[in-house]
Amino acid sequence: MANQKKINQVNQYVKLLEKNPHFLLIGFEKIPHSFFEKLRRELKKEKAVLKVVKNTLLEKAINRLLSFNKLFKELKKKYFPLKNNSAILLFNESYEEGLKSFYRFLKDQKNLFFKGGILDNNLYGNEEILRIAQLPSKEVILGNIIGSLKNPPARLIFAMKFNLLKLTNILKNKSNQS
Repeated sequence: MANQKKINQVNQYVKLLEKNPHFLLIGFEKIPHSFFEKLRRELKKEKAVLKVVKNTLLEKAINRLLSFNKLFKELKKKYFPLKNNSAILLFNESYEEGLKSFYRFLKDQKNLFFKGGILDNNLYGNEEILRIAQLPSKEVILGNIIGSLKNPPARLIFAMKFNLLKLTNILKNKSNQS
């Protein structure tokens, strides 16, 4: 017979996974509680949540969600049964800033690592998530694109003005000499 407290935890995990479309499985070993609290505060600013979970209860929650989303079936095949201590990192609609914030902490703490997860309805492994975390933000990429689109016309205009500017400088220097 299952304990009511465990049943409630499984139900809570199911609700969290249904509510948050993007989530990552995080592994950790021997990390101080103060580090987790600092990490949670930073993630809260980015509207992300880190929740330490029991592996078996999370697996039961994933089993309940198998029929709703086939990504959970793939997730179960690849990453379950979970080993080591686990946590889930939950994001609302936008995960970029929360992932970058977590990545900054990940670089400082060697006992913290990605196991896998679902972002934008795709299943990603450890290396892929690390690459995504290192990408520049959307705003930076848009700025680079706009700058690269603006650069050729600006250079053309300067090239067309160059001879006129040179001529005006020569005439100005001649007028100052007289």
